[in-house]
Amino acid sequence: MSSFHFFAPEIVLLVGTLCTFLCAAFGAKRDFTWWVSLWAAIATFSVSVWGLKLEGQPFSEGIYQVDAFSQVFKVGVAGALVLCVALAQRQDSTREQARVDMHFVFHLSAVGMMLLVSATELLTLYLALEMSAYGLYIAAALGRGGRVTAEAAAKYILFGAASSAVSLFGLSLVYGASQSTYIADVAASGGSPLLITGIVLLLAGVLYKLAAFPVHAWAPDTYQGASHEASAFLGTASKVAGVGLILRVLSMAGASTADLQTVLIVVAVLSMTVGNLSAMLQTDFKRLMGFSAVAHAGYLLLGVLCFSELGAAAAIFYVLTYVPIVVAAFLVISALSEDGKNPSIADLAGLYKRSPLLGLVLLASMFGLAGIPPTPGLAGKWFLFSAVIETGRTWLVLVAAINATISLYYYLLVVRSAYLAPPGERGDVSLTPSYRGLAYLCLGLILFMGFYPAPVWALARAAAQVLLGS
Repeated sequence: MSSFHFFAPEIVLLVGTLCTFLCAAFGAKRDFTWWVSLWAAIATFSVSVWGLKLEGQPFSEGIYQVDAFSQVFKVGVAGALVLCVALAQRQDSTREQARVDMHFVFHLSAVGMMLLVSATELLTLYLALEMSAYGLYIAAALGRGGRVTAEAAAKYILFGAASSAVSLFGLSLVYGASQSTYIADVAASGGSPLLITGIVLLLAGVLYKLAAFPVHAWAPDTYQGASHEASAFLGTASKVAGVGLILRVLSMAGASTADLQTVLIVVAVLSMTVGNLSAMLQTDFKRLMGFSAVAHAGYLLLGVLCFSELGAAAAIFYVLTYVPIVVAAFLVISALSEDGKNPSIADLAGLYKRSPLLGLVLLASMFGLAGIPPTPGLAGKWFLFSAVIETGRTWLVLVAAINATISLYYYLLVVRSAYLAPPGERGDVSLTPSYRGLAYLCLGLILFMGFYPAPVWALARAAAQVLLGS
């Protein structure tokens, strides 16, 4: 009984998952289910913040670790859940008969993500990864896009199944090389070629979750075909869990990091380049966000590949501040959506006149993604670039800076449409009270973390120190 408090965030989230399941099972009204889901998510976030100081191992040693690292990521997952559930108030892009179900799969997937970031044993980690994935597979298929949604969901599921199979094979190689499934034992077993091969294959499932090259092709199609709130959840909560997962997996490498660094450098450079160049060609706003997610996976990997405390902290800071920035963009998408259709960049024309608040939210979001002050995107890129410079790879920072410059084109193209293009016959955009509240919340979070990044950076440093044993 004394170990139950270690599971406080997971228990509260499980209760919320059960409540949303009962709402779906008994045909509760959509608005009632939304309130239940929102309060459950808020309760989970509150308990996760309370649990930041928790530390211990509720099971036998080496299976499930509760520490600053796991708890910071649980706060990130819970925060993303709150924002995405709030975004799901309208749900005009979700099939009508599935709108209540969406809340259940969000909570179910979040349970898997919370288990994932605490898992320190490979089988436990793999089961948590699959649990988080199943909810996302369902969420991706609940959109109103017809054939487009079906194709998007099929690609997401097939890519997920393939990457899971490769990861499982990698897990078997890791076990064969180390004779253990405990991450601590694997890290102490030495860096044999078989172990490094197993870790590289295990990374396939992680890179898929981050939408990094070469397992990125699902991202633009799934973002385009899934409902707006499902795309936002994929782009935020899944990325938070993915960063936690990749840092855990790479902690198995021990001192043998040179080969893995080479692999991660190639993946990071190709993710940034392919994502940014492809995003420049898009006219559909959601598809642009999909390719943007690929590019940002590359930026995140810059911190990961350093294998240092500063690099890990930079990646954690970047992904935590990334959450409200992306939700803000999808809030604009959802507010402009008509009959569940995706808005194009041209549909943003004159947005600052049609809805000054939405125009400001869009500006903050695009500036955040581009790394322009006063948003946390600037601090995030600064920390990442500093970590890479510390390793002596200034050429890699130059490549990343060139990519960041390229990204300015399409982010500012969106801003140009919203602020300089005439609205034409497009009417004013009205916001519900919940959407107006979410807009102020996202805007406030972006500006607060932009002007005062110290609290989030302190959490990120604490998490990195625990992971690396500093």
